[in-house]
Amino acid sequence: MPVLAHHRGELEYLVYEGDRPDLPTLVLLHEGLGSAGQWGRLPALISARTGMSTLVYSRHGYGSSAGYGPTGPDYLHSEALTVLPEVLSTLGIERPFLVGHSDGASIAAIYASEYPVAGAVLIAPHVFVEDVTLNGIRQTAESLDTKVRPSLALFHDDPDALFRKWSGVWLSDEFATFDITEQCRRIGAPLLLVQGENDQYGSVAQLDRIVGAAGGDVTRRVLPGHGHHPHLQNADEIGDLITEFIAKLEEKGWAW
Repeated sequence: MPVLAHHRGELEYLVYEGDRPDLPTLVLLHEGLGSAGQWGRLPALISARTGMSTLVYSRHGYGSSAGYGPTGPDYLHSEALTVLPEVLSTLGIERPFLVGHSDGASIAAIYASEYPVAGAVLIAPHVFVEDVTLNGIRQTAESLDTKVRPSLALFHDDPDALFRKWSGVWLSDEFATFDITEQCRRIGAPLLLVQGENDQYGSVAQLDRIVGAAGGDVTRRVLPGHGHHPHLQNADEIGDLITEFIAKLEEKGWAW
């Protein structure tokens, strides 16, 4: 992948060029153990279906990007309010359409509370800390040697450091008070919320919190038979949901 210069270290990224320059750029923000390469078919699929140029990048310490992974309880805010704006500015992207998964969905929500966005799709977002999330992380840690490390090693230069930093933050006492409900109240852009019914890292209570707080139009979809990665289980289904959501905004005359 090409790399993007950044003062914290180079970031790997990839842009899928669209054929609708009149539409905003889709920007995909990966999960807590994700990377640009772990989105599967989704980036190319939604770019082709919507005509929107689509950016994916790996945050610092993820994939082959330089730097460090999560370093403290404010790491999601730092990514949303410092790093992401710098990435977008460097690439000349204004008022993006965000698609975030898990940690990436939280980053998208925080960004959208402070900066103009054309819209956002939040897949398995974390608005506050749930016991189900912490238990899911502990269970993942138990299978680090047998399942998790071999899988992460396919995409990350240093999977052990990444898992240690990420899980360490989430399981820390300092992170227990993480709550972005107030930020969600400041989001005026339309939102599509997606949650797998069998998500081992979060519940529909996260969507309920956003629905009750967000100031703009919110569409909520809970998917039976899906876990934490619905876009990997069925990329076509998630691609359809995103494409239809964007098409409806166009039909309504939403100002891009």
